[in-house]
Amino acid sequence: VDAAVLQFDGLRIDTARREVQRQGQPVELTGTEFELLLMLAREPNKVWSRDDILNRLRGREADLHTRAVDILVSRLRAKLGDTSRPGRIIHTVWGRGYRFTARPAGSP
Repeated sequence: VDAAVLQFDGLRIDTARREVQRQGQPVELTGTEFELLLMLAREPNKVWSRDDILNRLRGREADLHTRAVDILVSRLRAKLGDTSRPGRIIHTVWGRGYRFTARPAGSP
């Protein structure tokens, strides 16, 4: 398996080409949305706080309000069709942050 491609149940992330497919269909993401998805997908089940996400995406202490992360996650979920509650791809951990919960491809 090509290490540059991350495969999950219905989700394919090609890190080299910076392309995402959901159920075989291309998903158009902004650069920041792609970076967020990649960051979460590379460490499944890790809970990322809003501050962790902002610092990682901005590379420094961000002056943005934490709502910016919520809005970014909301847009990413919408583009991925992850609208169920709780999310099947990105799960909100109340009071703590977000966690990537998509099942790896081929898992039961």
